[in-house]
Amino acid sequence: MGGGGASHNVIINLAKFDESLQLHAVGLIGHDDFGDYLVSECRRFHNIHVDQLLQTSLDKTSYTDVFSAKDTGRRTFFHYPGTNRWFGPEHVDLERLPIEMFHLGYLLLLDAMDQPDAQFQTVAARFLAQLQSRNIRTSIDLVSENSSRFTQIVPPALKYTDYCIINDFEAEKLSGIPIRRGHQLVPENLRKIGMAILAFGVKELAVIHFPEGAYLLSQKGTELFQPSLELDDDFIVGSTGAGDSFCAGLLYGLYRGWDHGKSLRFAVCAGGMNLSDLTATGGIKSWQEVFGMEKRFAYRKSLT
Repeated sequence: MGGGGASHNVIINLAKFDESLQLHAVGLIGHDDFGDYLVSECRRFHNIHVDQLLQTSLDKTSYTDVFSAKDTGRRTFFHYPGTNRWFGPEHVDLERLPIEMFHLGYLLLLDAMDQPDAQFQTVAARFLAQLQSRNIRTSIDLVSENSSRFTQIVPPALKYTDYCIINDFEAEKLSGIPIRRGHQLVPENLRKIGMAILAFGVKELAVIHFPEGAYLLSQKGTELFQPSLELDDDFIVGSTGAGDSFCAGLLYGLYRGWDHGKSLRFAVCAGGMNLSDLTATGGIKSWQEVFGMEKRFAYRKSLT
């Protein structure tokens, strides 16, 4: 058993990267054993504040059973949304949240946030707009759901998003542009997909991660391709949470003011280090050790 999901994984990774960071866990969990477990997980780190990690009797804590196939590495998720479905802007006290960046995950799994809003189209979009009005940089993540809801729920939120960091499946669903032919990545489509995502109104960056590496496109025209690391087979234990580790790595680099190239390399190293453990965050270490991955392993020669 381990904590999981975008919010948990990103904040635990950040806490492991750098104990000097002041981090705030924001969310709605149940008055139950799983909720207590998540609070205790956060309290293992002195730099994670949990005063806005609220417990309620409305529902049980969200959980997911993850089944991994040994022969292929493919995963199947069985998800119980629980208290996540109730989480909304009213559960966040922005006046007592001294932050510079806010990561919201996952759109399409937060029922209250996904509801319609008369002015902003969705509640999540209104909430992200409130954050940006306070000069708080915003980041979002999506769930890999195979449905038509992508084009209904996600675009309104992107208008108030600084950093859209998503995987290949989500990028294809959001843009409507194929990212693979069969199992083969189509590198020439990455720019088209990135431009389509930025066209929704993303303020700064569209970033797509996939097993072969990552792609970044900025509103200022910066375009980067970063291959992933060539990891030894005996290094890889599980892949759950690798995308969240990548996301946390990129956010850390951006927060520290690193250039986009260094941030993207760090994110790829974090995603690779994640694979060394069965849980979603157990493999992550300090940012110096994460960057040490590129000395231990070579990068792929290309994205294909």
